[in-house]
Amino acid sequence: MRFLFFLFSLILLASENSSYIAAQSVDQLHQAAELGNVEAQWKLGVAYANGHGVEENDEEALKWFQLAAEQGLANAQYSLGGVYYNGKGVQKNDQEALKWFQLAAEQGHAHAQGSLGFMYYNGEGTPQNYQEAMKWWKLTAEQGHARAQRNLGVMYENGHGVPENYQEALNWYRRAAEQGDTTAQRNLGNMYDNGKGVPRNEQEAMRWYELIAEQGDPSDRYSLGMEYMNKRQFPNDGDDYNHCSDCNYFNVRAYAWLSVAAMEGHQLAFAQQTSLRDSFMTPSQIIEAQNLSTEIFNRILSANNNP
Repeated sequence: MRFLFFLFSLILLASENSSYIAAQSVDQLHQAAELGNVEAQWKLGVAYANGHGVEENDEEALKWFQLAAEQGLANAQYSLGGVYYNGKGVQKNDQEALKWFQLAAEQGHAHAQGSLGFMYYNGEGTPQNYQEAMKWWKLTAEQGHARAQRNLGVMYENGHGVPENYQEALNWYRRAAEQGDTTAQRNLGNMYDNGKGVPRNEQEAMRWYELIAEQGDPSDRYSLGMEYMNKRQFPNDGDDYNHCSDCNYFNVRAYAWLSVAAMEGHQLAFAQQTSLRDSFMTPSQIIEAQNLSTEIFNRILSANNNP
């Protein structure tokens, strides 16, 4: 079973919050915060938590988050929950973290809802409660958050808090996978690979595995090439190429992915590519595979140059 939790990104640590601070000097934030401006208080907490325009100071961050949170600002409540969860500037306290996440979640704060689901799932600061985890993750998932969607898939696949339902698991995995969540892509591929909730379809499974490999590193691409090699079906557990029912498809794709990894300097990939080519591939397969490897390599190169 694959237990995949909501790995929340605290608002106070999220990179996009640097834009909040850039627009206003810390001096201006201080002035507004001292006058009781709740948004300024939260942003000032972000500045101190991250060292944006001021020396990093966890205690000052806690002070300003607390002031804003007590006035009901959801972002501040979420940030304060994160401070207590991580023990930054204060002793770690899961019960306090849960309390502040809950307050923010009840205002519709998606990250707080996801974090609350995480705590209920793991029984942190509260008894473990799959039904509550499902409730909060579903609210997050319906707002389009991929990690929550993936977590719902895990719960439906494994029957955590709900009856086991492979169709629902597929639905949520697919929604997360289509947003680029690599763990959901792996889980969806595994569902197709094992025929869970859907007719077994190795090529559809491998399509999802390919998306993971494109986003990964040379080792991921080498592993995918080897996975393609291992999926070839030889009769009687032998290596009789003349009776291999699907060698054209799997040989071509194995060689292509091993070639990409080899071009990136993976030595084992180069050795496996050479062995595959010399022992099992026809000239036409080699040409097809070389064209495919060039296409894949260029696609990866383009993605890396345009993140």
